[in-house]
Amino acid sequence: MDTRRVVFCCSLMVVLSQLLATQALASMSYFVQQTHESNLEIQNPETYESDLEGMLAKGQPTVPDILSAGEWFRYEVSYGFFTLGWVEVSILPDTMYNGRVHHHLLTRMISNDRLPLIGYERDEFHTFFYVNEEGLPVSSLFWKDNVDEEQWDEIVYRFERETEQVFYKEEDETTGILSLIEPATAGHIIFVYSRLFAGGGTNTELPVYVSKKLGYLDFDHSSATEMRTYEAFEEPIATYKTNGRTVDIVGPFGFSGRFVAFFGQDDLRIPLEARVKMFLGSAVVKLIEYRKGNSDQANRQGMELEIEGL
Repeated sequence: MDTRRVVFCCSLMVVLSQLLATQALASMSYFVQQTHESNLEIQNPETYESDLEGMLAKGQPTVPDILSAGEWFRYEVSYGFFTLGWVEVSILPDTMYNGRVHHHLLTRMISNDRLPLIGYERDEFHTFFYVNEEGLPVSSLFWKDNVDEEQWDEIVYRFERETEQVFYKEEDETTGILSLIEPATAGHIIFVYSRLFAGGGTNTELPVYVSKKLGYLDFDHSSATEMRTYEAFEEPIATYKTNGRTVDIVGPFGFSGRFVAFFGQDDLRIPLEARVKMFLGSAVVKLIEYRKGNSDQANRQGMELEIEGL
């Protein structure tokens, strides 16, 4: 892995603690030794005090609620004063996989090529998933495409529920089989899962298959409300805060331990912000564009904007 790719992965992959806890966070254990504790609260942006008494929390969304919204998201990833890159998230049209209709979640990560040593990097993460009997999203297939280097299916995790096994292929070309624990996922389905509980005042645990092993994400979904500002909205909006931590998940560049996420106090619990611990401080991920309607159309518009900016 060359220097610019190491820098890109170090800075940008950490966004996936909110959007996904994927294999990209677990391919280089060397950097774990460089982990330093950091106070996530030090970098908290300005928040707006408001009389929130009387504001009623909306009911928790379901997966069909979220899918029917046709959303497209664009986030900015920053580290201190530097913009490291951008992350786009969208739901693509449904597809048939193993004889069953699946939903298709796409996360696209693009580096800020104006920063020294980084250059243009683009990675795309895909998940085919469906909703189980408990109303939870479960993954059937996850893969990563390294688009800028034209390396397709660089990482693949395949979930076989008939045999209760998880088959994987990692970046180093190793393959293997793990026992399947429900609701099994390989990563960025957390972008949907976390919204189901945000603001609910409950604790949840999600099994995640990362770097050839099983780990967990623990969530504390606070029901406390806080007003915050985001570029995607003209006025401050009410949010819910979720605190989380990783269990047996250790990624590169010191990603492990605590993370914080903020969600909108709305029917869909829009993911607004994440703060992720790195080996030197924290990366901040904030929503800068948000669209509802036709997700496929919004996704194409997002790609067009990217091409225009090149």
